Amino acid sequence: MESEREAARRAIKRRNWLAHLWREWIVESRRPIAPVFAHPTPDTWSDENLTAAWIGHSTVLMNFFGVTILTDPVLFPRIGIRLPFLTIGPKRLTEPALTFAELPPIDLVLLSHAHFDHIDRRTLKLFPESTRVITARRTRDLLRGTKFCEVIELDWNESVRLTLRGRALEIRAFKPKHWGARLQYDVQRGYNSYVISRENRRIIYGSDTAMTDAFAKLNDGAPYDLALMGIGAYDPWIWAHSTPEQAVAMADAAGARFIIPVHHQTFRLSVEPFREPIERFTHSLSKTPERIALREIGETFTLPR
Repeated sequence: MESEREAARRAIKRRNWLAHLWREWIVESRRPIAPVFAHPTPDTWSDENLTAAWIGHSTVLMNFFGVTILTDPVLFPRIGIRLPFLTIGPKRLTEPALTFAELPPIDLVLLSHAHFDHIDRRTLKLFPESTRVITARRTRDLLRGTKFCEVIELDWNESVRLTLRGRALEIRAFKPKHWGARLQYDVQRGYNSYVISRENRRIIYGSDTAMTDAFAKLNDGAPYDLALMGIGAYDPWIWAHSTPEQAVAMADAAGARFIIPVHHQTFRLSVEPFREPIERFTHSLSKTPERIALREIGETFTLPR
């Protein structure tokens, strides 16, 4: 009997553009989006600790000792090219854990690169003037029409220090193994991973990356409290995305204490089965399961004291 992976791979090989549109709008449009596993309650989070919740895909909400950060916010039912009254692109498999209205005030939005599943202009246009954004090199033009009070582009190995509501924060960009073009020819756009630092605490936002020694180069002997690591879309895109085992290896090389696995269970972007990434991730940490910060969309992690 044909496996889920084999069926998906066969569909990719045979599908042309018109057939893809037909499936998206005749079949996928009728498919319900699955309910989320849990709903975070950020209004109860303490400003005296690091708390994070996985909203879906690469969107993670964090209260980092009083600074509220949101990574790559994508909250609508579809991602892709926006036309009047419709979006051409993949439909969500699972609802976001929070709607925009349910988010707390966001101090900083952190954008990794220009791909449609990371820079969603519909979501970004919802943020008020009180929010700042950090994004990759030559992606500022994609934020036209938004209300952000400040847009900061960072290239690899560049950093910025911010004071947000009286609280200091430093963001440093480094180079993952990925690519930044939003469409076919805009290859000039940057693509970043980040280190977020505050009060001698540090977080790695790995974003999309294939296996690379860039994370090992982050290791300075001091631990990183948390690493957000993508674990999906590796089959067949292994040259641009890591397997769950590789994601764990890179977090280990950096010296991360806890890991949040992201970039899975939200959009169908590749052929691996829906649950395979998290199952492989869990197995790869079977000897130290306490390092798994969370497993399901909507779950919340609080850094142990």
